[in-house]
Amino acid sequence: MKQDNNIEFTEDTITLYLDNDQEVESDILAIFPIKDQFYVALMPQTPIEGYEEGEYFLYRYASDGDHVELSDIETDAEWEAVEDKFEELLDEDEFNNMSE
Repeated sequence: MKQDNNIEFTEDTITLYLDNDQEVESDILAIFPIKDQFYVALMPQTPIEGYEEGEYFLYRYASDGDHVELSDIETDAEWEAVEDKFEELLDEDEFNNMSE
């Protein structure tokens, strides 16, 4: 398990440490590139107060093999591009599962 200040990373999960010291164990749904930047989609394993069930989180993602770093998506345009790409991946996965 690798740990930075605000996250812990295992093969399939990341534990986020929120500002209120709440730990949120999250499943990694996908790690994907857009141009030269990688992004990660996370799904909390348990409901979080103030968020809808099934709501996922998107972050910028960087890893040097030993440490994982997540950072916020900074602009609306970047957010829209990342969300569109992730939804495209979901659609492809759903289609692939239908054909199996």
